[in-house]
Amino acid sequence: MTDSHSFYRAIPPPAPLRPFIRSLWIYDGYHPEHLVDRVLPTGTLEIVVPLGGKRLSWTELTGRDGACRTALVSGPRRSAFDIPTASQARLVGAHFHPGGAWPLFGIPMDVLTDRHHPLDDLLGASARELAERIDGAPSDTERLGTLSAYFLERARSRRAAHPAVTATVRRAELGSAEGAIAAEVAASGLSHRRFIELFRREVGLTPRDFLRVQRFQRALGIAARSGRAGADLAYEAGYSDQSHWILECRKHSGLSPRELLARQRGARPVPPAERGQMLPIR
Repeated sequence: MTDSHSFYRAIPPPAPLRPFIRSLWIYDGYHPEHLVDRVLPTGTLEIVVPLGGKRLSWTELTGRDGACRTALVSGPRRSAFDIPTASQARLVGAHFHPGGAWPLFGIPMDVLTDRHHPLDDLLGASARELAERIDGAPSDTERLGTLSAYFLERARSRRAAHPAVTATVRRAELGSAEGAIAAEVAASGLSHRRFIELFRREVGLTPRDFLRVQRFQRALGIAARSGRAGADLAYEAGYSDQSHWILECRKHSGLSPRELLARQRGARPVPPAERGQMLPIR
């Protein structure tokens, strides 16, 4: 099934990659009226390839700027960052499942936490060649095929994720509380410290931070589906009270819940598949 939104196309990866990659996507002709998108944390990793020699730039909520003209890794995050819409006009990318990049790349994911890295800094010449082949491909279909083939080749020598990490990610995405996840860890026979080490290596966040990001995403989903806000939304999403929700919302998005949900309601220029991850900001 293909997801389209005029300038946006997303496809599922080939079957062998589906345990690792959620979607392969293309932006082509993204020229909205607003100037800046805010990218919200999801606990996942993204690989992005700018096309046509254009520079992809971003600004952290701290005010620190960055830019890249080649394939880029956007690591698992706890806080948002901003991207000018002008630098997103033509992009190709892959959106990974939480923990999905580690088996393919073998890089400790916690070195990428809250950071952007040129892919060739991590993987060398093969990543530079990948970006050149994608940019030189004559069609969107061939660009996505080139990206897919690169990941399929890496999957041939993939590493095995630890089953306790995989199970914990699954339970967190389904909304399990910390107690249920603690039981999963106990059943694995791992020490608490060793489990945290493995989780950070494979997912890029600590289990606690990953749970917090998933709860934040759950709140966004509830608000989008039901229109709930305030204490009702906080309770349903699993926050202890409304003040807890306000604090966590500011931490993850840089916005108050009122500001965030207003932006979410005005997110029509953004593809539906991206609305939990990206919002028009100004």
